[in-house]
Amino acid sequence: MNELVITNYKNSIISAVYEDKIMTQVSACRKKQGICVGNIYVGRVDNILKNINAAFVNIAEGVSCYLDMSTGVEPLFAKKQSTKKLSIGDELIVQVIKEDVKTKAPVVSAAFSLTGKNLVLVYGGNGIQISKKIPQKAIRNSLKTILEPFVSENHGIVARTNSSNASKEELESEATQLLDEYNHICSFGIHQSKYTILHKELPNYLLQLRDNKNSSIEKVVTNIPAVYKEFEEFISKNKIKTASGPDIALELVEDANDIVIRYKINHFMDKALHRTVYLNSGATIVIDPTEALTVIDVNTGKAISGKKVSEDTFFAINLEAAKEIAAQIKLRNLSGIILIDFINLSDRSNEEALKEMLRNEFKYDSVQTEVVDITKLGLMEITRKKVYKTLKEQLEEAQ
Repeated sequence: MNELVITNYKNSIISAVYEDKIMTQVSACRKKQGICVGNIYVGRVDNILKNINAAFVNIAEGVSCYLDMSTGVEPLFAKKQSTKKLSIGDELIVQVIKEDVKTKAPVVSAAFSLTGKNLVLVYGGNGIQISKKIPQKAIRNSLKTILEPFVSENHGIVARTNSSNASKEELESEATQLLDEYNHICSFGIHQSKYTILHKELPNYLLQLRDNKNSSIEKVVTNIPAVYKEFEEFISKNKIKTASGPDIALELVEDANDIVIRYKINHFMDKALHRTVYLNSGATIVIDPTEALTVIDVNTGKAISGKKVSEDTFFAINLEAAKEIAAQIKLRNLSGIILIDFINLSDRSNEEALKEMLRNEFKYDSVQTEVVDITKLGLMEITRKKVYKTLKEQLEEAQ
């Protein structure tokens, strides 16, 4: 059974996805959330960097965000200072698309979007876009036909992977809801003052249910009454069901320790935060995130102790390590450039099999991930889109 578990952990609220009692995803948020990815604001242009075609936009007092102006999207202005494309003092509608990371400011976009379970409505978007994970031509054509009435020259719609399993009525209902909110933001937002929040993104724990691929969550468990009520209302409003059809089960646990023990919270969190991960074979993987990239090293450790060392032995260790590395990348929310130093293999076909296995492990990752290739130095290169902070940074921020 796939479950979503929400509970207090130190000074934060964690939400974790469990697949057959194994924690596969986890995120942490402060009990009082501030600037979040997905929030839409009326921002004020504070500085313009002409040499890189960018600007800094304040979305709150003391909160300056980076805005890329080369996207070609015409901003929706609440206040315009001059006829120039963008001037200091202009007020415009922007959306946070990346959290601040260490020395880097949060990133905002003028192409704001509204996300549902099956669809995304995008200001400045172009027509109808279908998820690449929906290869069936008949389904793609059907989605385009259903969604065509809901696009305009100013906004487009993206059909998410989940849309392939949604009925015509569900898609039309969701598109209407997103379009109503979009029209409200466009008509209401342009008359608001700077720093006004026009749209507040859902808390992380609700996002994990909404964005879970193919509605695989079957049960939600929490010991927080307010969170339980939020899920009741969210599931009812959005008519979310399990992939097989039945309603999602909800459980409110009175004793927080019951959740901690039942789901081995401390065990999995410790594992997700420790530098070294021990494999069943006796081998280890060592994970070292830096500001520029993440380096992961595979060590044979006790795996070859007393054994005859061969290509097959190294290949088996690498396969075991690859599966755990993919799990740890998702669990820790590692992103950017990731380099993996596997045990060297002499057989090219084994290297290809290792790459293919990693690609399959990331096939349903909610974050855009690409297994690039093996570099000339023998390192496996992976790129993963930066959106949210790592789990470690999320927890540190909540302290």
